[in-house]
Amino acid sequence: MSKQWKYMVTPEYSAAQNKFNQYYEEKVLPILQGIEKTRKRYFCTFMLIIIALIMWLGYIIINLQDGIRGINKGNGFYGLVGCITILILCWPMLSYYRRSKESLLPVLANFFGNFSYIYNSELPLTLMEESMLFRSKGQIRGEDCFTGMYQDVAVQIMEYHRFQQKQRYNEDYQRREKVYVSKDRGLIFYAEMNKQFKGKTIIVKDKGWFNIITKYKNLQRVGLESPEFEKKFEVYSDNQIEARYILTPVMLEYMEKLQETFNQIEFSFFRQHILIKIETKKNTFECSNFFRSVINKKRIAQNFDELYLLFSIITTLRLNQKQVSINLN
Repeated sequence: MSKQWKYMVTPEYSAAQNKFNQYYEEKVLPILQGIEKTRKRYFCTFMLIIIALIMWLGYIIINLQDGIRGINKGNGFYGLVGCITILILCWPMLSYYRRSKESLLPVLANFFGNFSYIYNSELPLTLMEESMLFRSKGQIRGEDCFTGMYQDVAVQIMEYHRFQQKQRYNEDYQRREKVYVSKDRGLIFYAEMNKQFKGKTIIVKDKGWFNIITKYKNLQRVGLESPEFEKKFEVYSDNQIEARYILTPVMLEYMEKLQETFNQIEFSFFRQHILIKIETKKNTFECSNFFRSVINKKRIAQNFDELYLLFSIITTLRLNQKQVSINLN
C-alpha cells in the first residue's frame, strides 16, 4: 500500500488481495496486454516522428538563414507548415494516456462492484457547496471518477484539483491580471443514504487556536464527550440533537480509524448525502506510462490498494447497515 496512507493488514484485506490476484490473471492482464501492444506501436511511431521533427527543424534553421540573405525566402514557411503537420500527426499518441485509463480503470473498479468510469468528470458543484467543506473560492477541476454501487450503497469517488484565484502585475507592472494557482488536490467520496437528515452536520479537521475565529454560516459548534476525538476534529451543526444521534461513540471511533488512514479527512452529513473530502498530494489512479511497459503488477497492486481503502469507508462507517451506525429514529 501507499506509504502516504497508513493501514493495518487485516484478514479482510488479505482475503480481498488473494481474490484480486486471481481476478488480475483472468480480467486485468488481458487488458494490459492489449494496451501494451498499442503503447509499443505508438512509441515506435513517436520515435520516427521525433527524428523527422529534428530534420525539419534543421531544415527550417538553414532556410531561415538563407532567407535573411534573401535566398529561398519561402522555404522557411513551408518548413514551418511541415513541422505543424507532424505535430498534428502526434495527436493519437497524446490521447494514449486517456484511452489506457478508460480501458483499464473500469475493469479494476468492477472487482468491487458495478462501476462506470469517467476520465475528466464534472464535479457536483451544488453538493460541494452544500457540504461546506470547500470554503475558499476558486476553480475546481474534476479528474478520474468512479460511479456505481458497492454493498448496496450508491457511491461516487472522484479526484479533484482546486485552483485559487490570485492577482499579479504583468511584466511591465502596468496592470494587474487574474491567475489561478494550484491550492490543493485530493479525493471526494460521496454516498447516498436511505435516510433523510433533518439538518446539516460537518466534521472538519481541528485548526488549533484558529478554531476561535472559524465560523460556518447557520452552524454552531457541537461539544462532544470525547477529548481524543476533539483533538483531531471540530464538529458544527444546525441541529445539535441530530448531530449527537449521528456521532455516537461507535461512529466517532470509526472516524478516528479512518483518520489514521487518510490523515486529511473531513465529513459532511446533509439531506440524504454523506460527502467526505480527503486532501492528498498523491496523484491517485495512475496506471500507465508512455515510456514504460504498462504490464506492471506492482503499479496495479497500488491501484487496487487505493480503491480498496476508499471502498473500505463504507464498511468502516457501516453505511451498508441501515440501523447500526446512523440511527435517526
